[in-house]
Amino acid sequence: MFEKLSIKQKGLLLAFTGVMIITPDTLVIRMVTIDTWNLLFYRSLFPGAALLIGYFVIFGNQTINHFLAIGRPGLLNALLIMCSNVAFILALANTNVANALIMISLVPLIASIFSFIFLKEKPELITWICSFLCLLAVIFIFYESYSLNTYLGDFYGIICASFVAGSLTIMRHYSHINFVPSYILGKLITAFLCIFLVSTFVVGAYDLLFFTIMIVTIGISFVFISLAPQYISSPEIGIFFLLETALGPLWVWYFIGENPTLNTLIGGIFIVMIIFIHSYYMIKKEQKLM
Repeated sequence: MFEKLSIKQKGLLLAFTGVMIITPDTLVIRMVTIDTWNLLFYRSLFPGAALLIGYFVIFGNQTINHFLAIGRPGLLNALLIMCSNVAFILALANTNVANALIMISLVPLIASIFSFIFLKEKPELITWICSFLCLLAVIFIFYESYSLNTYLGDFYGIICASFVAGSLTIMRHYSHINFVPSYILGKLITAFLCIFLVSTFVVGAYDLLFFTIMIVTIGISFVFISLAPQYISSPEIGIFFLLETALGPLWVWYFIGENPTLNTLIGGIFIVMIIFIHSYYMIKKEQKLM
């Protein structure tokens, strides 16, 4: 069935599936009881190891060749994934879920700026306008976060968005490369570095359940997301990430009662609208050029 879809349909299906699977991720993170570095260790180890085993089962002896084939772009992408993992957990440790996800929703605009800087792709005027408007909204949210002493988490959220945008830019530029091994490598590198930071390797049955769920929410989901740039552009992928921005805080609010602040709601809705308009415009423009 998948083979019968058009190139565009394949990319949209992969992006939608990947993002929908990851929407409960912040809820799962909030449910665990261990400290930040232990969380990051197991959140990286479980999905990374599970995906590596699954990859070996599917590709067998070709697995090593696939990992070697990622080259320097794949290694750089793995490092960006590692950094984004660290920044994401630090963001959630220092602010609420809504703030963190709103900052991460800036990914498509940051990706456009990175394309201008590193790939010499000249952004549209609308990109600069949207970037400026989103910057104003971020300042609006930061102003309240500063008074609540949660601004550090917002900052980590923007850092995470920058690393994710860099990863998407690399995957789009080198769309002929299979980046699934790169993603697996990024998770395993993160787990390895956390070995030196964790306080204990003991984890209870309660937390073990949620770490197992993370194999799906962040392991399987990013396999789909890693494959999507082979078929569609970064703005098209970015528009699906707005689903996580919208649904992630709702999961957390419904199950554990974590409420976003008024400034976060106002600024977040504004940012989501701006990014939706920008992504929709870029998609329509690309369709006209085809």
